[in-house]
This record gives sequence, C-alpha cells and structure tokens, in this order.
Amino acid sequence: MKENELIYNWAKHPIGESKAVKHSANQHVDVDDETLRDGLQGTQVESHPTTEGKKIYLDWVSRFVEHADIGFPGSEEEHQKEIEELIKYAVTRRLDITLSCAARGAALEDVKPIIDISHNLDGYLLEADIFLDGSTYRSLKEGWDRKEKLDKLSENIKLLKQHKLPVMFVAERATSTSPEELFEICQLAADLGVERICLADTQGCADPQAITNIFRWGFSELGKKYREIIWDFHGHNDLNLGVANCLTAVQEGVNRIHATKFCIGERAGNVDLATILLILNLHGFRNIDLQRLQEFSRVASDVLHIAIPQNAPVIGESAFATSSGVHSAPLDKSEDEVSDIYFPYHPGLVGRKPKVEVGRFSGAATVRYKLKSLGIQPIDGMVDEILHEAKNERGFISETTIRNIAQRYLNNQHQEK
Repeated sequence: MKENELIYNWAKHPIGESKAVKHSANQHVDVDDETLRDGLQGTQVESHPTTEGKKIYLDWVSRFVEHADIGFPGSEEEHQKEIEELIKYAVTRRLDITLSCAARGAALEDVKPIIDISHNLDGYLLEADIFLDGSTYRSLKEGWDRKEKLDKLSENIKLLKQHKLPVMFVAERATSTSPEELFEICQLAADLGVERICLADTQGCADPQAITNIFRWGFSELGKKYREIIWDFHGHNDLNLGVANCLTAVQEGVNRIHATKFCIGERAGNVDLATILLILNLHGFRNIDLQRLQEFSRVASDVLHIAIPQNAPVIGESAFATSSGVHSAPLDKSEDEVSDIYFPYHPGLVGRKPKVEVGRFSGAATVRYKLKSLGIQPIDGMVDEILHEAKNERGFISETTIRNIAQRYLNNQHQEK
C-alpha cells in the first residue's frame, strides 16, 4: 500500500444515513481550556507566563469553563513543581474547575510525573490526558514499532488506573487515521477503563463533514458497547474551521470540546475560546454569563503577552465597530441603540456596546449616532460640517474634533441669533 493511501479522509467516509448514529445533543457541553498546555506549545507566546500569571489566568478561566489542562509535567522537573503549585492554588481558592496534565501515552517517563503529582498532593484526582497516534502511517514515518507502542500504551493506562486516576485517551491525528486502526486503539483504551476518549483533529485538516462522519462512526462502532465513555473533541485551526468543527461535534453529541485563549497553539493555533463560548451559548448548549469576557481577555492578554487582534471576533476592538453610513443607519434608527440588522447577536451578551467611527465612508446616520453617543443633539448643519471634515481626512476624525466642530457650530448659531 502506498503511503498516501494510509492517510484516511473522513469527509469521504461511506457511512450511509441509515447506519449513521447521532447521539442526542447534550443539554450542557463542557469546555476544556488548553491554553496553559497545548496553547503554550505554539509559537505565538514569545515570553512564557510566570507561575503567578498562570494563577491569575486560572482564577479567571474557572469562571467560564469546567476544566483546564495545565501542563506537560514530563517536560522538566521545575514544570512539575509549578503544576503542583497551580493545583494547590486552585484547591486553596476553591476554584470551580477540574484539572489535567498531558503525557505521551506510550512514554512512562511522561506518565509517571502525573502519578507523582497526585501522590504529592494527597491523592488529588488529576486527570491524565494521554495521547498517541496509533496509525501505521505515523509508525512508518517515525520508524516506530506500532505493536510496541500499543503495548506501552496499555501498560501506562493500567498503571494510571491502578493509582485510581481519571484518564482521557486522545487519539492523535484521528481525522487522518483509518477506521480499522482508530477502532483498534480506542477499543484498547476503552477496555482498560479510560473515562474519556478524545478524537483529535491534530493537523486541523478536517471539515464539518469529516467531523460528522467520524463521530457518527465512533458512536456506532464504540458507543454502543462502551456506553459509559465520555467523548471529547480537540480541534486545530489550520483551515480556519476549528470553531465550525467544534459546533458540529457538539451537535453530533460530543460531551466536551477543547479551546485556547486567542486561538494560540501549534501552527495556526487551536479553537478560539471566546468565540466557542459565545457560539455554544447562542446554540443553547451552554448558559454561562459572558458579561466579563472582555475583562478576562484583557487580563489574559497581559498574562500571555499577546495583543488582542483588533478584528478578533467577540473580543476585538472593532468587533462591534462600524463607520459606513449603510451600517450606521439601522443603529441610528434603533430605540435601544443596538440593531439586529448587521450584528449577529446583541453586543450586551458579552458586555460590549456598538462603536461608531466617523471617516471618509461615513454618512449622516454615522454622524448622528456618534453625536448622540457623545451626548450631543444632532443638527443638520452640524452633521454636514462634521461630514465635510471627515471626507477630507484619510483616517477617522477624533471625538475631540467632533466635539470641537459641534461646539463651533452651536457658537455660530448663537451669534447669528
């Protein structure tokens, strides 16, 4: 078999509608924040956050999600100590969040530190997120003995269960692995008593059709026998489909999805946390208060040393901003100063308000709305003068300039009287 034939395309998986199994969508879907683990493995964070910074992040993220992966303790001894300190902090502060650490599933040197952390913290039930690419393709590329890898995975799962730790098996590159090999490795993990199975789009190569197919296959082939298994989805954003794939997975019946703040992570990053939190709320899979999401984002920006992109959905400075007359007109006519003509949801859901800038493509409605937001009653002549100024500028005119023009117009009107 040629190498490229070993790469499976789940978007073309021949699963007929009559055989497809779709779980009932869950009333509430959990979110696993991967920022402090998978996120920090990316190259977007040039200055690693301090332990104190991570504590601040944990404090904030616990208000929005149920779970967080806080590191890879097998990487170094100092990191293991830091993870222990983060767990102590979460326990002492009684943060409403469960925690996990990651490990290569076939590497005892990665798994043992997770057990050690639990013992050092009086049996803290630290979830072990162990991952392995069980495909023949990966074994060929890496020069692995596939059977040896599966045997070591089996030994490590048994060891973790002997220590009574919850385990999530992550099928790495699941969306490129054949059904036969994916079934083999997931069945191995399920037979050994893992609580969770995560199907991962590690390459970010899947589309919603692939996600539909792989989970309907999973629920059909594995879900019937292993009814207690909890299902996760871990996606990457290389094709900018991460959020769409998460929503699809949730609609198919997945219990928990993974995301990172600001979409950080390997290559183009993971699934954006703020966006998926909002979308799951909008679609009825969660009902979490997101009023302080913007404040959390500013804190995370400081902790991670990452600027918030201006056009980032939900949290970006321009997420609810407009300058054109066409887009401003519905705002100007709306009684509550928020229109559903161009906004996909009410900005107030995430603690935001519409923002209007006056520039070269603005119209009278833009200026009227801006004036009212500044507490100034619009007058036709005043609006015309501000528009004239805006058309002669290459950028947006400042609020100070707008106030000055408005005041000058009012002064002239007073003098003429």
